[in-house]
Amino acid sequence: MKFMRNSNRSRSVDRSARQAVLVFVLVLAAGLFLLSGCGDDDPTTPGAPAPSWTQVLAPEYTHRAVWGVSSSHFFMAGEHGSVSRYHEGDWTHWQFRYFEGVRGLWGTGPEQVLAVGESGRCYRFDGDSWESLYTGTGEHLYAVWGTAWDNVYAVGVGGTLVHFDGDQWSTLDSGTTEILYSVWGTGPSDIFIVGGGGTILHFDGTAWTPMTSGTTRSLDRVWGLTGDDVYAVGSLGTILHFDGQDWTPEESGVTDRLWVVRGLPGEDPVAAGARGTLLIRRNGQWEAERIDQEVDLYGSWDNGDSEILLVGYNGLVLSLTTEVRQTLNLGRTHWLTGISEPECGKVFAVGKRSTILQSTGSGWVDIAPNIEDVNYSAIWSAGPDHFFVTGNNGVIVRYRNGVWTTWRLNSELNLEGIWGVAEDDVFAVGAGGVILHFDGVSWEMMNSGTTRSLSAVHGRGSGDVFAVGLGGTILHFDGVVWTTLDSGTQEALYGVWAGPQSETIVVGAKGTVLHSGSGTTGGGEWKAVAPYLTTYSLAAVTGNTAGEAFAVGYNGVVARYDGETWEPMPTDYSDPLNAIHIGPCGDIHAAGTWGLILKYDN
Repeated sequence: MKFMRNSNRSRSVDRSARQAVLVFVLVLAAGLFLLSGCGDDDPTTPGAPAPSWTQVLAPEYTHRAVWGVSSSHFFMAGEHGSVSRYHEGDWTHWQFRYFEGVRGLWGTGPEQVLAVGESGRCYRFDGDSWESLYTGTGEHLYAVWGTAWDNVYAVGVGGTLVHFDGDQWSTLDSGTTEILYSVWGTGPSDIFIVGGGGTILHFDGTAWTPMTSGTTRSLDRVWGLTGDDVYAVGSLGTILHFDGQDWTPEESGVTDRLWVVRGLPGEDPVAAGARGTLLIRRNGQWEAERIDQEVDLYGSWDNGDSEILLVGYNGLVLSLTTEVRQTLNLGRTHWLTGISEPECGKVFAVGKRSTILQSTGSGWVDIAPNIEDVNYSAIWSAGPDHFFVTGNNGVIVRYRNGVWTTWRLNSELNLEGIWGVAEDDVFAVGAGGVILHFDGVSWEMMNSGTTRSLSAVHGRGSGDVFAVGLGGTILHFDGVVWTTLDSGTQEALYGVWAGPQSETIVVGAKGTVLHSGSGTTGGGEWKAVAPYLTTYSLAAVTGNTAGEAFAVGYNGVVARYDGETWEPMPTDYSDPLNAIHIGPCGDIHAAGTWGLILKYDN
């Protein structure tokens, strides 16, 4: 099966799986183009295109591996089957469907690149498209390296060792069942492999032989300048050095796990790993630094001359030269949990790691106030330039006409949802059954009558508000007291929308959809949609004045309710969607994990 690279404006779609072409415009925040593809055919449909979901903000996946042709032409790969290529200022992105994680990259040139990863998967790049190759194993592969295109090795779980001869893969006997994490060598008869339990193997051109490492700690990476100057790094800050005869431990001064070791000829080698740990070996001693972002670093590559690239968590790309260290890209758009469009064309999205994004028309900017260690959960807009955001540690922030106000109510409060009637009549809900009310001046605790965690809140007015949460919890506020309603389910409930015509819709775990009020359900009884629309959990629901409702959830699920029935809306994306909102001009935006934002073009 081939994964074809898309053009800037279109995406191939399998004829057997689609009746209409879904057109996706893929735009990155800085005007970069995101190109992902997994179709085989390129059909065309006469007439106007059908309504579709458009990707307006691309995910910033965690990179696990990097390999390059030069400092201006390199590839990165990682979570969710993501592969990115940087070439002279332009980015191209692919996403392999059903390939959860890419762990290793290696190649001989821009038209000969291999990517390996989970479940023994391997893909070969020919300069234009990616083609799947059978490796002969279903075990996870963690690294790939070779001396030439017809002499490539990949290693992985259970002592897995496979060899590529330029055409196909074959299985070799490594002599161990330990997990193998890394492979590197100086030539065909001098190759090292490291792995769990302090495992080190060496190939002399004839046989693989275990070496004495002197440790039982996991070793995650091996690299060297020559056969008698080799380093292995791993768990608890472990660093070993090989001088051609023996492996000797070196003091790192850290206990963080190290996933990277790399160097340049004539320069000090570096090691890197968890929490932004960066070590430099100067005069035989390792000196510890920590990058400002303090996020995990997983992969490395050097151009053999002047530059080392380090890649890691959530889109981080770090360039190291002999004189400067530069962050090329740091995505902060991961795990978006809330979205709002208070004014046509003006969109705000919030998420973990203190992320508050605003659309600019040509991209996105992070406008969050300087508050550390906050995971934002939800947003509610009181006006075009006025919104409230809830977070963990009892944090609520308000943005009004360029001015931020911050409340730290209680460090033990984790707030999950927010909604209001007006700027002086706002409700926030969270863990332990917490419900807070804002009167325009201060936040006051309300008696919810439950200790179950609450996930969302929505209503039709001050005297008609609903909150939902764990264990099938549904609460109703009549303007005076909160009352527990019988939902008829014990499933966790994550989203609620109170429609304008007295119909209320609740969604939750395992595809749960509950209706109450007008429409097909009638009365005040909660009734489940049967059969279930999906088995995937639904995270959020919203609707419009026409009585339509839209729900989103795990695995990229989007569904539409037309007032009578629910139907799925294909997005062709598998990333979890956590929030959805309908703007004043009818635009629908959905936001999800790794920074994905979709817009529905109707």
